[in-house]
Amino acid sequence: WDQDQGLQHLSLLQHTEEKELMSQISRFPELVVSAALAREPHQIAHYLRDLASALHVCYNAHIFIADDGDLRDARLCMIMAAKQIFVNGLKLLSVSAPEQM
Repeated sequence: WDQDQGLQHLSLLQHTEEKELMSQISRFPELVVSAALAREPHQIAHYLRDLASALHVCYNAHIFIADDGDLRDARLCMIMAAKQIFVNGLKLLSVSAPEQM
């Protein structure tokens, strides 16, 4: 997959599930600030649960390894962004994020 191509074609992500996942992804920086200011780390845990739910819904609704290369790369960029947020969020909570079980 080509990350640069994917970033250029994020506009192809038009389905409701994709938009919801991207919306969840975009909330992370604001949520971290809010959780820190309120001293409520559980906000991060709840957010990660909601992000996992949105990812699950999107993954079940669409084929990520699509024949259309631009769409495939855009979807893979979206899923890699979610992965990075899971890693960062779990790290903030001092929870390990294993690559495999």
